[in-house]
Amino acid sequence: MRTSRRGTRARPAAALGVALALLLGACGGDELVSTADPTIEAAATDLAADLEDLAAGVPGELGVVLLDPEGREVVTRNADRPFTSASLYKLFLAHAVLDEADRGALALSDVVPELGLTVEQALDVMISWSDNASGAALGRWLGWEEVEAFAHEQGFAATTFDPATGSQDVVAMTTTPADVAALLERLRRGELLSGSSTALLLGFLEEQHLDYALSSGFSPDVGFAHKTGLLVDVSHDAGIVELGGRDYVVAVLTDGWSDYEESAPWFGDAGREIEAYVREDAASSLPRAAP
Repeated sequence: MRTSRRGTRARPAAALGVALALLLGACGGDELVSTADPTIEAAATDLAADLEDLAAGVPGELGVVLLDPEGREVVTRNADRPFTSASLYKLFLAHAVLDEADRGALALSDVVPELGLTVEQALDVMISWSDNASGAALGRWLGWEEVEAFAHEQGFAATTFDPATGSQDVVAMTTTPADVAALLERLRRGELLSGSSTALLLGFLEEQHLDYALSSGFSPDVGFAHKTGLLVDVSHDAGIVELGGRDYVVAVLTDGWSDYEESAPWFGDAGREIEAYVREDAASSLPRAAP
C-alpha cells in the first residue's frame, strides 16, 4: 500500500499504478502546465508524482492527456503515441456522421442501410452502448476512406481506419491520446459541430452505460460524459469530467492487458487519482470571502 501525496487515502499500487502510472513514468515528454495559483501548481505536481509511481503497473503502455477548463495541459504522457483505438473510433465516426447532418447531406431520421435504425438511433446505441454493428454499418454507409479523410481534414491526422483487417463488425483503427482529447475539447467548447449536434452527442456520452473504467473510481457528484474502448489487450476511457460547474477533458489509453478483468480495477484507481486533482482545482476556483 502507498499513500497519496494529496491525502491519507491508501490504494493498491499495482491497480492505481497501472492506468495512470505510466502516465508520468519511464518515457520522457511528460508535461505539467504552470498555473497562476500555487495551490494548483502543487496539486499538478503531486498528481504527476503519484502517476509516475503508478506507471510501472501497466503491462503495455499508457497514454494520457488531462486538460483543465481552459484547455491547458495539466499532465500528458505518450500523447502522440498511436494506440489501437478499439471503440474510441466511434467518437470520430459520430463526428463525421453529425457533420453530414449539419450540412444537410443526411437527416437524423434517415434509415441506415443494413440496420433498420434511424441515424439518430444508430448513433445512440453506438455511443451509449458501444454497439459494434451500428458503428460498422454507419462507417460502410459513409465510406471508410471518406471518414478517414474527414478526420484528417479536421486536424486528427494520427487517426486511421482499416476495416479490412478487423473482424465482423469490429473496425481496426489507430488513434492517439492527443487526437481523442482534441476532439473532446472542441466538442466541449461547441467548436466541433452545430449547437444541436453538439447537444445530441454530449447527451449520448452522458448516457454511457459502460461504467467499468474511470467512472468506477469517481464519487457520485462527479459527472462524466465519456466513451470507453475495450478489446482483449486494449482498454481505454475518455471523456469530459464535470465538477462544481467546471469541465476537464481526459483521455486514458492503455494496452498490453491479458483480459478485461485485469484492467478494470486499475481504471477505478486511476479515476480516483484524477478526481483528487480535479477536486482540488475546482475548490480553488470558488469565490473566497474577503478577510
